[in-house]
Amino acid sequence: MESLLKKNNIPYSFSWLGMFSRKMEWDNLKMSLHAFIKLPKLYIDFIRLQKKIKPDILYFANHHELILLYPVLLFTKKKIVCHMHDPTPAIPFQKKNFKRYGKIVDKFIAISDNVRNRTIALGCDPEKIVTIHNGITIPQLSNNRRLGDLANKAGWSEDVFIIGITGQMAPTKGHADLLLAFKKVHEKNPMTRLLIGGKPKDPFYSELKNSISEFGLDELVSFTGWLEDVSVFFKNIDLFVLASRHDEGYGLVVAEAMAHKLPVVITASGGAMEIVDEQQNGYIVPKADTDAMAEKLLSLSVDPATCRKFGDIGRIKVMRDFNIQKQTAVFVDYLLSLKDQNVR
Repeated sequence: MESLLKKNNIPYSFSWLGMFSRKMEWDNLKMSLHAFIKLPKLYIDFIRLQKKIKPDILYFANHHELILLYPVLLFTKKKIVCHMHDPTPAIPFQKKNFKRYGKIVDKFIAISDNVRNRTIALGCDPEKIVTIHNGITIPQLSNNRRLGDLANKAGWSEDVFIIGITGQMAPTKGHADLLLAFKKVHEKNPMTRLLIGGKPKDPFYSELKNSISEFGLDELVSFTGWLEDVSVFFKNIDLFVLASRHDEGYGLVVAEAMAHKLPVVITASGGAMEIVDEQQNGYIVPKADTDAMAEKLLSLSVDPATCRKFGDIGRIKVMRDFNIQKQTAVFVDYLLSLKDQNVR
């Protein structure tokens, strides 16, 4: 982020942002105490920055920073815009919390309709929130459909069909569900392989490794480890899976996979369903339904024509609806439209 700010000659400063927790474990208590001690300096930094820059709009990338600065924001006359990425569950405590900080926000921007609806469920006035989908950089593609270097590294032949998943390595991302689905697929199509991207994170990484060994899949499943360029991952697989057990705010990796002309199979996980058109550029299956997932993975693994069709249609959709240049222009235009509006 700092390099981008410098590259575009955008003035910036840094202030320490902590985090409060309701949990009573010692580590969480220390984190909350640390944040409380540092708050006065954060408030001073923020007030000084406002006086120096004199902004027309105060933009918050998510609601966490807004909550931290809430006492200072009560006294500002600037318009406040908050970007919503992953709203908290609409439980009584969070609804009460939203009612407090939502009053000082003039407009909310949701990254998907799913996020918009979840924010409204917290108590947001529907008139105060708009959806502006995230955008991605559209990659340049070579004529060579698959690079093959990660397959070679795993000891696989060039003619295998590689299913891939990447992102945060956590139980909520559904790796265990995909692993079970893959086991079922491989029993019927021995040419399938599974490639798992992302930074290994214990204890879940070790749990996955143990499950792979228990299933007898050690030679069929490979981990890439952290890759600086995620495009390398997409160029080494034939099909992408989002197996999330929770609602994704947007599903960035799904759009990135489709931009690489990959067919996709996703679970019915929130904002990701706004990217995939069922039976047009991919398939949507129920969360944690390994039988349904295995069925779709198997059908695509033996149907190269449908894979190509889904990939072509998917890339066109991403270029049309989720191109970062287009979405950035929409985002900027919206902020500029608020400048002279009498909102809140």
